[in-house]
Amino acid sequence: MFRATLGWTICFCFFVTSCVTPGMSTSVGPRTSNEVKTAVQSQPQYQKAKLDIIIPVFDPGLPDDPEEMEEERIWPELRRAESVRFALKLKEELEKTGRFGAVRIAPNSEATGDLYVMGKILESNGKDVEIEIDVYDISGAHWYNEDYDHEVLERFHKTYRNKGKDPYQPVFEEAALDLVAHLSDADATDLAALKSVTEMRFGANFSEEAFVEYIREENGRLARIRAIRVRDQLFIDNLQDHYAEFNAEMSTSYALWQEQGLKEETALDEAQSKATTQAIVGGLLTILAIGLAVGGANSGN
Repeated sequence: MFRATLGWTICFCFFVTSCVTPGMSTSVGPRTSNEVKTAVQSQPQYQKAKLDIIIPVFDPGLPDDPEEMEEERIWPELRRAESVRFALKLKEELEKTGRFGAVRIAPNSEATGDLYVMGKILESNGKDVEIEIDVYDISGAHWYNEDYDHEVLERFHKTYRNKGKDPYQPVFEEAALDLVAHLSDADATDLAALKSVTEMRFGANFSEEAFVEYIREENGRLARIRAIRVRDQLFIDNLQDHYAEFNAEMSTSYALWQEQGLKEETALDEAQSKATTQAIVGGLLTILAIGLAVGGANSGN
């Protein structure tokens, strides 16, 4: 019975792979094996499976051109620190929903999980924040791409009830709720099948010979593969403490930068607005003066 079940597993893996849309990303998860591309169809589930999520450290969104970076007032070191902080903030919001399994931050997208939430920082200056989110599942299917932005109000840091709050929080809340909405629209059977895909992709990360033996042998080999995966998960779990500690150490200084950044961006906007207004008024006065001169000449006055 085990071999029959395993046979169906491999057949379904081949079928799901053949259905992946051309051009779809397969860069997430462990490296695939030539033997198995994707997963098995599991039994119908009455409740949707809680998927494990991997959030790679965000792309800091640094321009290649140093002059562009200076023009946009981007500090590379700060952006790289934000790339960890933003991943952690999104992790916290996803965990609050209670709709997912383990939510882990990883250095890149090679860690093992069911869903991959890839983030990129598009803007962050204390006043305006914008991030781009791409979501893939372990089969390589692209779920969606979306941008989320938020403008921090000038009075935010002056309001007592906001003490201790992150002014960027709304952008991560929105991104988390959006993923929950997409999850709600997904088929329960398809979500359950992803759990099998994840296990097969992890097994395929081993050498070809070892994976073939895993397919052919019985429960002992399967149990060993699962034990290795548990150790892999524990390694990623240990990283979570390091990311949280890094974020805690930078939080006080970062909050101060956010407050000062908001003041500077607001002052800059006001200065630019004032300069623009003066330019417009000056232009109108020039046009008026020319009009009066022409009118005077035509009237002989």
